Amino acid sequence: MSAIADQLVAYAREKRLSAQTLRRWQSWAAEDQTALLAVAKGLQLNENQLRDFLDWLEEIVAREGGATRDVLMRAELRRPLESKLSRNDKLRGVKDALRKIRYPRLSQLEDDLRAAIKALDLGERVRVSFPPTLEGNEVMVEVKACSVQELHARLVQIQQKLADGSLQRVFTLLDEV
Repeated sequence: MSAIADQLVAYAREKRLSAQTLRRWQSWAAEDQTALLAVAKGLQLNENQLRDFLDWLEEIVAREGGATRDVLMRAELRRPLESKLSRNDKLRGVKDALRKIRYPRLSQLEDDLRAAIKALDLGERVRVSFPPTLEGNEVMVEVKACSVQELHARLVQIQQKLADGSLQRVFTLLDEV
């Protein structure tokens, strides 16, 4: 057995990976196996997390071509991996970066929605949000107020955004999903 094969088996044993997940990983090119092993060890990926990474990386490579190791070397993945964040924050950062690579159009749409909501400039007491992963086309508007007068002022502010068309931008973007 090669050194990488031994390392994969050892990792699989340590993390109690299924034989199916290990075989799937072993089917990759040695350089890709090595690249993912470094990430898996750094993030201490368990069975489910590793399967997700295998799925996402295979989808990205199938769509874009190239090699898994090239995807794993991208700056947007390296940044969280090499940061001083906690393991969970690193994992979240890498997963977010992979999601953006995997779904570039959806990620751009989310960025555009966040920008449109920020441009509304409704202040901290009014929160406009959209569904996670953009499932559905509903917008949630949360208004915090300490008095009837404050509530009235916030509602007038929202009505102004409706009247000038700036709130429509959020709904227009959601219709693109």
